[in-house]
Amino acid sequence: MEEDTKKRLELSQARCKRLKKARAEAESVLEVKSRELFEANQALESSQLKLEDDIKQATYELSVTNQRLQASLNDRSAFMGQMSHEVRTPLNAIIGLSEILLKSKLDDAQADYLDTINSGARSLIVLLSDMLDITKIEAGRVNINPQAEDMRRIHKNIMTMFSLEAKDKGLKLDFRMDDTVPKRVSIDKGRYKQIINNLIANALKNTKRGGILVDISYQSDVISQGMGMLKVKVVDTGVGIPADQIIRIFNAYEQIGRPDQGVGLGLAICQQLSELMMGKITCESKVGRGSIFELNLPVQALANADQGAVRAKSPTIASLPTLKILVAEDNPTNQKVITAQLAQLGQQAEVTNNGAEAMAKLEHNDYDVVILDILMPVMNGEETIKAIRAAKKATSQHYCIALTASSYQDQRERLLNLGFDAFLSKPLGLGQLAAALNDVPRTLWVKPDFGGSFMEPTSIVEQAKFESFDFTYLKTQFGDSHKDIFKAIAPTFLDHAYGELEQLKEFANSGNTDKVKGVCHSIKGAASSIGLSHLANALLQIENEPNSSNLSKHIADVDQIMRELKPLIQQELDALG
Repeated sequence: MEEDTKKRLELSQARCKRLKKARAEAESVLEVKSRELFEANQALESSQLKLEDDIKQATYELSVTNQRLQASLNDRSAFMGQMSHEVRTPLNAIIGLSEILLKSKLDDAQADYLDTINSGARSLIVLLSDMLDITKIEAGRVNINPQAEDMRRIHKNIMTMFSLEAKDKGLKLDFRMDDTVPKRVSIDKGRYKQIINNLIANALKNTKRGGILVDISYQSDVISQGMGMLKVKVVDTGVGIPADQIIRIFNAYEQIGRPDQGVGLGLAICQQLSELMMGKITCESKVGRGSIFELNLPVQALANADQGAVRAKSPTIASLPTLKILVAEDNPTNQKVITAQLAQLGQQAEVTNNGAEAMAKLEHNDYDVVILDILMPVMNGEETIKAIRAAKKATSQHYCIALTASSYQDQRERLLNLGFDAFLSKPLGLGQLAAALNDVPRTLWVKPDFGGSFMEPTSIVEQAKFESFDFTYLKTQFGDSHKDIFKAIAPTFLDHAYGELEQLKEFANSGNTDKVKGVCHSIKGAASSIGLSHLANALLQIENEPNSSNLSKHIADVDQIMRELKPLIQQELDALG
């Protein structure tokens, strides 16, 4: 019994030793593992802190890089804006003067050379505009401003613009608008037209035979808030695009095809503008069979509204009255261009070199139109328009047109908000200038100032008296060459204007008012071209009132003025030999 107890005790003691040893080993392992876990946690915490520091540093560096990139884009945009002004100034002269010369008598070779010069200059303007657009888009400085617009009127203008080019190339240009398209939608017309114009221009450029179709439809109730999807397809039968190249055509500076067809900005601008308008452009094409470019654009349909009066016809030289115009422009070349263009439209202008000189003129004279260049020394266009609108009533009411090398839509809106009545962009075409002058409200036209009532014959004659021929207008327009110009055109004025004066008297005596108006207009144009403003204004009064009871007196006044002018003109011609 004792021996059994002793054995059990020994077994218990052995078991205790094993358990104690196992416990000691377990505690040792636990201590090691705890230490390892602590060290791992410490390492993890250190790594986390380092990662947070790295993220902060990377975020800071990214922010600095973004700021530098944005500053670089802004600097590039500002540089391109300044370059636009500098480049458009000589291009304005090239386009404006070549356009005037193309209307003169030229042989075929001269006309071809001038047309090539004019076309090349206009191509440079397109390239310059594309470069400005892409830099402004990249700098995030393009704003989309949707307004209520008539879709049929927009597309009629677009198709009219390209119809002549298509006809000249022997291509058929078709337009189809589905009945589902709302008459009026809320859209940024300027940006929309820029996209469609570019797509049609590309189609014309890459199509040698066949034609182009512009197809427009509208899918309503596909977008929330009552908006729908405007779909515009431009389909051509041109050269087509290889399938593996389509992905590249919307990338900036990627040019598919011949290198002489541009620098690859047009479609990139279209795609980015469409994305800014929440839309997208896609392309399908087969080599040799043509291409389909499709613009999908979300737009807000608007209720139809009465469009009011029918749009006026394009202005012509004959439809413009003789206006009293003041031009503020510091560049001598641009001065010559705009005065020559105004002369083509039967107009004369006083020219000043800056806004300060223009303000001095406005304090003592009334004008129908004031044209202000935006970038001028001493007092620029923006400062001048603010001064005009803040001046006394007689000065503040003048009709003012901004003239600038920038064609950005937001620039136009900003200048109109400053107080300008209209906006002209360089290079300035004759049609653009004529349209702007035609838009001057008739109620603002200044009546000819003859120092008294037009009913008083002596006031006209006295106001028109000269001791010698006045070369002021010709000097303003042609500078040092003014006497050569006078020598070239004065004999024609003497031969034709004085012959037409006799016809004017005959038509007046026979009561043929239509002929009276026609002859007056003809002599008035000739008088304006040589700088005889008083004579032109007197003729304008007869042209506007051919049925006046005082017609015979008015014609007698014109006759007297012309009789007194004739020896003065002849005297100058004799002196010039």
